[in-house]
Parts: sequence; structure tokens; C-alpha cells
Amino acid sequence: MSQRTCPVCNSTTVVSHQVGRVAMERCTTCTAVLTPVKIVEAHDESYYASQYSLTATVRASTEYHRHFRFPEYIKLIADVQKIAPAPRRWLDVGCDHGFFLDEVRRYGYTAAGVEVAQQPRRYAQEIGLNVFERLDDVTDTYDIVSLWHVLEHIPTPLEFLTKIHDRMSPDGVLRIRVPDAGSLPSRLLGSSWIWFQPHHHVVHYTTSVLHRVVTAAGFDIVRLRTQRPNTLLTRRSYRLARSVFRKEMEMPTRPIYDYLARTWQDLTGVELDCVARRR
Repeated sequence: MSQRTCPVCNSTTVVSHQVGRVAMERCTTCTAVLTPVKIVEAHDESYYASQYSLTATVRASTEYHRHFRFPEYIKLIADVQKIAPAPRRWLDVGCDHGFFLDEVRRYGYTAAGVEVAQQPRRYAQEIGLNVFERLDDVTDTYDIVSLWHVLEHIPTPLEFLTKIHDRMSPDGVLRIRVPDAGSLPSRLLGSSWIWFQPHHHVVHYTTSVLHRVVTAAGFDIVRLRTQRPNTLLTRRSYRLARSVFRKEMEMPTRPIYDYLARTWQDLTGVELDCVARRR
């Protein structure tokens, strides 16, 4: 039995657990699989600056990322518009360079973001976005809060979601996407699954674990489903943007490993998609 308290349900029933060849931990109360504290890299600004900033030094490579994700951004905005149309206030936590937020404001929402990494945050601010360094810096209330592949990096998700709850308007909409650790590819591939990243991901979510932590933080689940994030449309967009930016903007050719990794992600990447409302 570990001395660790589960960050999802606050129980002390955390035991050793094996995922493939990797030693992990598991809460026997809520079934959450956890990365042991000793192998989690420090979640500070320098870590995110080195690991989660776009690596290209050329502006074209940054803009390339923005353009190939465009169909995905529009789909996400359209999905929210159905239940919370503009004008409303939208906070994107972990907004990176602000590409998604930039589209959000074009559709009539008042947009703001949170990004701990200095370089992406500065980029977002330079294009006119209101971006905070920490969630604790946010003092206004918002009608919509989104976390796109962010929650798995948070060491204390229940506490974090409770802080978000406190910054939302009554009946506000919460949108979350995280890797689905309970998916068939995850179960079959174990520690070889592309989104099993214990040095970066602290909590590994299944449907039941995500449902539990979201409801415990004061939200009612509207929809919780498993899906493949990379559709035929996003794959086509990726290829088109790559071709245009290489030809017109002289973007460097990416190594073959990058193409293989993306193909593998398209085949095996499965995520949980959650819509919830603040109680």
C-alpha cells in the first residue's frame, strides 16, 4: 500500500500497479491509474517551455500547426455553439499559442486563456489575446471553460477542477478532452500505447475515472464519449498544410519518424470527450 493520497477521490487506497513493463500506481477505490511521483517530471514553467512549446524556430512552422488544426477548431466551436452560443465568455486552459482561442473570438465569444509556458503565452499575447500565466491569476467568471488534453498533466485534478468551478457562471459549460486509457488500443498495447506517457501524464483517465472527478468537482455530465480525434478531414488538412508550407514558406522537411508517429497516432489515438455543466 502506497502512502499517497489519490488526487481523484482523496482516498488512501493507492497500491502498486503494472502497465506493461512500467511500474505505476492504482487507486482501488476509484480505479484511477497514477504515475508515481518519483518519475513525474517537474511541472514547472521551464519543463513546459522545453517540452510543450512548438519546436520550430521559424514562424512558418508555428503557423503551419495552426492551419492544419483548423478543421478541428471549427468542429469544437460548432459543438459548443449548439448549447452555449455567443456572445459568451470563454476560457481555454492550456491554450498554447492561442490558435484555438483566436478562432473562438472570431465567432463572437469573449476569449481568454491560461498558459504556463512563456514563449507560447507571449505569442498569444502578441496577437491580441488575453492570456494568464496561472489559473490562480484568473479573477473573472466564464460561461465556457475548455481543457484540450490538459487535465492528464494536472497532479491534483479534483482541486484544479474545483478552482475552475469557482470561476464559472451558473450553468456554465465545461469541455474536456483527455487520452482514453480504457480504450481498446490502450488495453492491447499497454505501455506501448502512443498516449501512455508516464513522464508527462500524471493521471490516466478511463470513462469512470473522468466521470467521477468531474462530478465530484461540482459538475453534471451532459455527454461523455470515446472518440478518435484525428478524422479523415484532419488528416487531409495535415497533408495539405504540410505541402503548402513546404513549398511556399520553405518550411523544413520533417523527418520520416514524424510521419510514422502521426500515422501511428491516427491509428491508435483514442480520447474521451466530455461535456458538463456547472451545478
